[in-house]
Amino acid sequence: MESKLIEYFLRVVELKSINRAAADLHLSQPALSRHIASLEHQIGAKLFTRTQGGVVPTEAGWLLQSRARPVLRQLAMLVEQVGERAAGQLSIGVPPSWQHLFTTRYVSRLIEQYPGISLRVHEGVSHELRELMQAGLLDLAIVPHDRAPPADYRYIRLVREPLVLVSSKTSGLEPTAPVPLARLDKLGLALPGRHNAIRAYIEDALMRENFVFSLALEIDAMDLSMELAREGRVHTVTPCCAVSASRRWRDQISWSPIRDTSFTWALCENTARSYSPAVREGVNQVFRLVDSIVASGRWLGAEAIGREAPSA
Repeated sequence: MESKLIEYFLRVVELKSINRAAADLHLSQPALSRHIASLEHQIGAKLFTRTQGGVVPTEAGWLLQSRARPVLRQLAMLVEQVGERAAGQLSIGVPPSWQHLFTTRYVSRLIEQYPGISLRVHEGVSHELRELMQAGLLDLAIVPHDRAPPADYRYIRLVREPLVLVSSKTSGLEPTAPVPLARLDKLGLALPGRHNAIRAYIEDALMRENFVFSLALEIDAMDLSMELAREGRVHTVTPCCAVSASRRWRDQISWSPIRDTSFTWALCENTARSYSPAVREGVNQVFRLVDSIVASGRWLGAEAIGREAPSA
């Protein structure tokens, strides 16, 4: 069914006359009548009843009129969005812990090298990014690796890194001196809710070793957890990337890798958007930048894994 037939139908309803609608649409009256007859044939119901003053919708006509306008608005929005994406839109989701090492540099590179790409960046914790992926709102997302990606997405493993314990400056933790998992036994921690991948990892690891998981505060805000750790009120656990080479926290906290922990990040790609040049270049730039940061040694304990080198 052509959308223009619905538009013709709505104009007849509005003007209450096929003759007036035909003049308004710059069509002949017989041509518009044929279009309305074609629409009635496709629907399988009469849409108008003729009166001395013109036409009025039948019950089927009123039903179509009430449902048609929202559909046409959605169609217009869809066409607009498809046009934007075809022109080079890229939507990427990144975790807050990647901001200092990765996100700022990634955005700067794309702006400088690919000014034609319309970039949208969503920063959020893992479950928020998964919700956006499930809604189809992200082309790419950097999330904790999972064996079961959301529908229409595929995982490409990116990098493995240790988790780190973060405490106040006076706690004596050192980046070059890993601590055992036992250090977290009964330690008051500030961590996100159980839906968070890092919280689940730490809680499960402590339980497996018969250590006590002690949650001082449940906070879905990494910066707030870090600030409270800096003040010595709590301790927190974060990926190493959040503190490695971070100017903000370098002289305000102390931290150590947690021995025998490893956390794997993956790039999640929307397969429905893989054809897009903007998305393909976005993927390549993620690979290049991650490889560059790992090779520089600024990302302590990180190891690039699970993929071939990106295309040139």
